[in-house]
Amino acid sequence: MFLETLCLRHVGWSLRKEFIFSRNWVRRSQVIDTMKEWKEIHWTDAPGYMPLLTEKIQFFSTCCKKLPKQLKDSDAYLELKKEIDDFIEILPLLEELSKKSIMPRHWKQVEEITGKSFNVENEMLRLQTLTDAGLLQFKDDIVDICDSADKQLIIEEKLSDIEHAWKQTSFDFGTWKTRDYPCVLQGGRVAEIQEALEESQMSLNTMNAMRHVAPFKERVVNMLTTLSDVSDTIDSWTKVQVLWTSLEPVFTGGDIAKQMPAEAKRFHGIDKDWTTIMSKAAETATVVECCQNELLKQLLPVLHGGLESCQKSLESYLEGKRNKFPRFYFVSNPVLLKILSQGSDADSVQEDFEKLFDAISRVVFDKEDRKKIVKIKTVAGSAEEVVTLSAPLKVEGNIEDWLKGLEVQMQRSIRRDCKYAAHETALVGSQLSLRDFCDRYIAQ
Repeated sequence: MFLETLCLRHVGWSLRKEFIFSRNWVRRSQVIDTMKEWKEIHWTDAPGYMPLLTEKIQFFSTCCKKLPKQLKDSDAYLELKKEIDDFIEILPLLEELSKKSIMPRHWKQVEEITGKSFNVENEMLRLQTLTDAGLLQFKDDIVDICDSADKQLIIEEKLSDIEHAWKQTSFDFGTWKTRDYPCVLQGGRVAEIQEALEESQMSLNTMNAMRHVAPFKERVVNMLTTLSDVSDTIDSWTKVQVLWTSLEPVFTGGDIAKQMPAEAKRFHGIDKDWTTIMSKAAETATVVECCQNELLKQLLPVLHGGLESCQKSLESYLEGKRNKFPRFYFVSNPVLLKILSQGSDADSVQEDFEKLFDAISRVVFDKEDRKKIVKIKTVAGSAEEVVTLSAPLKVEGNIEDWLKGLEVQMQRSIRRDCKYAAHETALVGSQLSLRDFCDRYIAQ
């Protein structure tokens, strides 16, 4: 065992050509023997030895430099110094080649440059094979290979992270209205996935443009293709879901389904297919696997086409309703659908009257016959006005018909009250105060 510190109090030269230092000493033969031991290190173990080799060889070099001047001209010194210097020069190259970024493909490049074969996977390969291979003659080329390997490792690790992430990323599924099973994609989670898809595709496109991507080119292109397909599938999927969720309450019950039997039947078939693909998707859950499912990819365009057809038929139906009762133009399609689907129950439309009529907040039904509207009411803050209809209105038939009847009765009733008020204006001042006159009649 040789010491890491050196005290140069006395120096002598022996016949055996050894450097001897008093008290703390390092023998020339020890240095040579130690370096021989290093060369016997198995290459597979070399990465773990590199810090120690660097430290020890620098110590040996320091020892040589601190020797007295009269010894530095000796052949023994020059021979030892050359061996130390040679090892110092090649050690950084060996350290580069021992890094984890160096793969078999890089060793093949080194073999092509040097014209020598290195079976680095052979456990019997020793350090000396590399130190004796004349690697320093090709130092610049080998450094370039190692530098390229480092950059390739960065690309590979990022690529592996992306691949791993998309093997784990999953959809979240939710229920819909009265359906207690997974039948819709959770919108918030879909937005997160779409954002992650964009980020991954940007990273992959950046990798694909790098000059060091060659070993992973196929993987990068395949992953780009996969994520692009996934993105397209999610776009189609969400479009179908938007249509399905808007049409589901229309065609699975209520008055509209009865008035559009052909479209309701078509939607029923679409609904069965939608339920099937959502059930299978929920079982799989992972994004890539779901979006690569052939059944899903085949059905989505078909479902989208069928739902669009139902949507167009519905829009034509709504346009027909608006033509019959123009006040329907005041409300959006979703509100109109809600009104039409509940049209047979006038009480359920109460909150929508003010969207159709400027001065009707609610209607009042006959106490004995809930199918008869006898009064209309407008509410402004805490105040309200009630107008008794000139004749009760029977709520029956299509909603646009009885709403049209309500409009007519409203006009007749206001006209009636206006006539009464006009008649009594002659009494204002003589028999009726202005205040009593104003309180007696509606502000409308």
